[in-house]
Amino acid sequence: MREGGEKNQVERVSQGRADSSVSILEPEIGEEVQRIRSVFEERAKAPGTEWIPYFNLYARYLVYERSGVLLDSFRRLNVKTLAGLKILDVGCGSGTLLRYLFDFGAEPENLFGIDVLENTLQRARYLTPNLSFMVASAARLPFQDASFDLAFQSLVFTSVLDERIKQAMASEVLRILRKGGRFVWYDFMYDNPWNKNVKGIGKKEIYKLLPGCTFQFTKLTLAPPIGRPVAALSPFLYHLLSRIPMLCTHYLCIAQKQE
Repeated sequence: MREGGEKNQVERVSQGRADSSVSILEPEIGEEVQRIRSVFEERAKAPGTEWIPYFNLYARYLVYERSGVLLDSFRRLNVKTLAGLKILDVGCGSGTLLRYLFDFGAEPENLFGIDVLENTLQRARYLTPNLSFMVASAARLPFQDASFDLAFQSLVFTSVLDERIKQAMASEVLRILRKGGRFVWYDFMYDNPWNKNVKGIGKKEIYKLLPGCTFQFTKLTLAPPIGRPVAALSPFLYHLLSRIPMLCTHYLCIAQKQE
């Protein structure tokens, strides 16, 4: 019964999808998806709680900090509620962000999440069965043109190393957004010399990926080599240092589609 329901759901959201040149990238998309899945499988084997956010102080501080910046950004944009808005989380994982959006007035029937990691989506469906989750690549989104008001991505684009796929992903997000729709981007701006599986994205590249948008940038997140030990040492010191822009490594960017 569940399999049939999910199949019907995918067919429903795919109906009327515009043709796209993204199709020429499908072999490359498959290879990149497999690489990313392998990376996350290895991360899951990490000892202790390094990749488990629930008991990781640094990860918790990132969530609280980002939430505050997002709330302030929405207020400056005069967004008073997410009620009635159709929202997509690209790389939704277990659905943590989408569940958090309930606090901003978002409604379950308007919340959608896609990811290439099937095991995390299984947990997302278990935790929030009234939301819509599906396995899909952001480079070929199974949704109609101009069908969303708001889209999110957190630490997804920097995990993609193929430049053409990265551009296809950005183009797909813009395609499914309505005119005036917003794309909330949270990702780091610098390369990580200790991690060859990620590549930082700065302002110049964000502008290139998302043409025809207006932007609102906030620099945040204390650099991990500093933030992790400081978070374990002192919450006060962490929040003090995180207010120093030169020590921060991520952007929270809100891009608004104009065309």
